[in-house]
Amino acid sequence: MNMPPEDVNQQIADHYDRSQYTSNAFYYASPGHIRAAAHLYGVDTVPIEKARVLELGCAAGGNLLPFAVAYPEATVVGVDLSSGQIGQGQQVVNELGLKNMTLHAMSLADITPEFGEFDYIIAHGVFSWVPHDVQQAMLRICKENLSPKGVAYISYNTYPGWKAGDIVRDAMMLNSYGAENDEEKLARAKAMLTLLSDGLAVSNPLAPSLRGAVNQLRKFSDYYITHEYLEAFNTPCYFVEFVSLADQNGLAYVGDAEPQSELGAAFGQNVQLTHSMVALGQPKALRQQYLDFAVGRNFRKSLLVRADNADTITKDPELDRVPHLRWAGFFQSANNDNTPAGAQAYTNHAGRNVTTKDAMVVALINTLSEAWPRSLAFNNLCATDAIRSAAGNNNTEAALTTALQTMFKLGMLRYTLEPGPYDQPNSNTVLVPGFAQLTQRLQQDAQFPLGRYNLWHTGINLKLNPAELFVIAQMQKGGTENQWAMALRDALTAGKVPDANGEYLTGQRNLDAKALLIVSRLKDLLRRQGVWLGS
Repeated sequence: MNMPPEDVNQQIADHYDRSQYTSNAFYYASPGHIRAAAHLYGVDTVPIEKARVLELGCAAGGNLLPFAVAYPEATVVGVDLSSGQIGQGQQVVNELGLKNMTLHAMSLADITPEFGEFDYIIAHGVFSWVPHDVQQAMLRICKENLSPKGVAYISYNTYPGWKAGDIVRDAMMLNSYGAENDEEKLARAKAMLTLLSDGLAVSNPLAPSLRGAVNQLRKFSDYYITHEYLEAFNTPCYFVEFVSLADQNGLAYVGDAEPQSELGAAFGQNVQLTHSMVALGQPKALRQQYLDFAVGRNFRKSLLVRADNADTITKDPELDRVPHLRWAGFFQSANNDNTPAGAQAYTNHAGRNVTTKDAMVVALINTLSEAWPRSLAFNNLCATDAIRSAAGNNNTEAALTTALQTMFKLGMLRYTLEPGPYDQPNSNTVLVPGFAQLTQRLQQDAQFPLGRYNLWHTGINLKLNPAELFVIAQMQKGGTENQWAMALRDALTAGKVPDANGEYLTGQRNLDAKALLIVSRLKDLLRRQGVWLGS
């Protein structure tokens, strides 16, 4: 017998209240990135400075906070079933003094047109994990509550990539059936992973796929396993099924929030050539479904607009629009003995690696890294000595466009349509607003369900030692680098905190240089993470 919708909602809410996960920021689910991605598909959207933003299934609001602190004239609203997570998120909103952000504990199905009109509607990690009637409600909201130039973002699990995940989930759910509490359920579910990795028959034709799914799953936290694999609902779908549902609800598919993932060229020459032949002449949705088969995609991040805006959408992301955007990125050298002769190896801000012999790509990497976390417009890049030198006798604009297109296809850079908060720094603070407060909360409660972030809308997971935590608190109070170092020196001498190596230096003198070095290194670390706003 099916449960009434209100009982299902209560079951979901109770589970999330009992087993809360960290609510983080995701750059591809931020209004600024969504606006820039939509531009590559020819879709005109509302400037974000004063935009109205709604997130469905916002948890504690971690994906909304970076936007709310960066754009005080915007309107930011979050909705979630879990009153516990909404309550903790609202505490942080109040503590930060944010007047533009409001969180509501309510069912998504209760949202009507009277709730308001929004320029950006975001639903990350929700659609696949709710019953069908709530999925329909989400699409209805995207139609009824979107402004005329509004764009919606919905992420969801997809086939064929989730086929192996289905088997793993079924096995975990079977072994955890009858557990008396959440802890026992998780333990019994994880025990099944051993069978699916070490206990498979040699003749099992699914063994490689199952082992791959299990190995990926073991990289994630217990929170992820609980909410991804042990929820009452997890219903992946084929991409064409999602597009059909959107169409039935008066919505048009734009493209993926990571547009490069819709390009066959991003997955190698064999995929590009074969896909272009098989998908030739097919509708956009079918071409993308073929690509999902080719790459085994298991997750999509789809952008939608009202159906009456469908005529503006391009077939593919238009790479000739790359010069319209502002670009950012931070890279560190990763050269080692395995780096090919004449090549340069780098690791970017997201921990991804790239190796290149292209002089223009190297110049682009170095120029953006020097400016990070600020973004640079195409014209600004063209005017730099490094870019002009790398172009040599070639056309600078054409050479830079090619380099940007290459890095775009690899997903190595951040981009935006207009100057962002780093490009218009706030002189009142040297740290991203909220970073110090959330750092302090995490020291008090390691399970606090709100993650830290930078203003590129990226989650920050920094492990700071006691000396660095002391300096963070000083930075939050204001002052100068020398003043922070003097305060740290006095704290080291008094034995209030250990040094960076964990050693107490009580009573020692002449610690000025050590304290200044700790502060300097911390500043560099915070800049690399995009948390530092100072000069």
